[in-house]
Amino acid sequence: MYQTGTTFQSRSELAAVKNNQQLSASTGANLEHAHLLNQRVVLEAVRLHEPVSRAKLAGLTALTQQTVFNIMAGLERSGLIQALGHESGKRGQPAKLFGINAEGAFSIGINLERDHVTAVLIDLMGTVWARAHHPRHYSTGKDGHKDVLNDVLNAIRALRRQAIRKRIWGVGIAVPGPIDLRKGGVSYAPNFYGLEQAEFQEFLRKKTGLRVVVDNEAIAAAIGESWYGAARGLKAFCYLYLGVEVEGGIVIDGRPFRGFRGNAGEIGHVVVDRSPAAKQCDCGKKGCLTTYLSLNSLDTRLRKAGLHYTDRSDLVKLLESRNGVLLNWLKTAAMHLANAIENLQLLFDPEAFVVGGPLPGALLAYLSKRCLADLGARARSKWCDPPRLLQGSLDEEAAARGAAALLIADLIAPNYEGITEGKYLSLVEP
Repeated sequence: MYQTGTTFQSRSELAAVKNNQQLSASTGANLEHAHLLNQRVVLEAVRLHEPVSRAKLAGLTALTQQTVFNIMAGLERSGLIQALGHESGKRGQPAKLFGINAEGAFSIGINLERDHVTAVLIDLMGTVWARAHHPRHYSTGKDGHKDVLNDVLNAIRALRRQAIRKRIWGVGIAVPGPIDLRKGGVSYAPNFYGLEQAEFQEFLRKKTGLRVVVDNEAIAAAIGESWYGAARGLKAFCYLYLGVEVEGGIVIDGRPFRGFRGNAGEIGHVVVDRSPAAKQCDCGKKGCLTTYLSLNSLDTRLRKAGLHYTDRSDLVKLLESRNGVLLNWLKTAAMHLANAIENLQLLFDPEAFVVGGPLPGALLAYLSKRCLADLGARARSKWCDPPRLLQGSLDEEAAARGAAALLIADLIAPNYEGITEGKYLSLVEP
């Protein structure tokens, strides 16, 4: 969500706003910071309310009409917004309406999993212009990360060849496991040993010359659903990513909640089964949620039953044929998913839960329906009504599209802390 901007007449006024936003006392502030923030406030308001007039933007952002006029003129020169016609049905000179110019800038999103690299090229409105997919079961040896880096680099190069003469703002990388935001890589990958050695941010920045943002795949997918999918318009929600392992993302006021070290939401390694028969997890513990709800756990269950598949579409065929092994897995998975959601509901009280990721849509729908039935049966009083549960709409591309959206959000969404730290340049041309 955007925040209101302010036209500052003095440093004392800017300092007051800084204090209201609860910034660190050590954070510097100046009038240029206010200008950069206001650019992003206006652009975000245009994105959320288009088609919109300059007068309405002034009211939405608490900026003066002159400030909005100047910023809009710069954004239009930079190609980030465009005129969409005029208001109708009102007396006097009709106001000019503006909206985002989707082709004003592009970004590349990459999702890396143990068995594939998926890449997308999207415009400012999230439309996918090009795709690249590379299926491959990556080695967990000491040099396995080199294959990962090369495949990611090749995917970026393939998409850039399809975007000649287009402004590409950068690359967003969505990776599994807890991440190290400082070095731009994975800090620990229990189901993908060796990935910690891949320094994505530094390697790709040097090779491509582009800005690179690295984030957890669940957070990326949550932002993708927030900007373009099932969670659009939600202020606070929890996202559950059902992939090779289970991960979670928490979004509050349109921005990911990261926690102290940047890895809030790692629900996949919360213990949900403490019985003697609890399954062993690669993280070293027993009974983790990911051992019951992930694609890895499903693969293991099917292999033990002598069932093998080469494509995830085969899982849909198993569901359509009412395969007993798959249905039993879904029943157990739904029970543990309901347990996780019930606990998260008590902890965060989100507006909704969104379930998505690479698990095929038909299986997600079946799982969600069964989970909701389980949650409904547990509700015993008005204060613990069954939570709202939504199925993600971006399917297997949720993390890749979200990674690209993260790059755009990182650059254009109002973020006072990032601006005062000197991370951002002006969005508008002089």
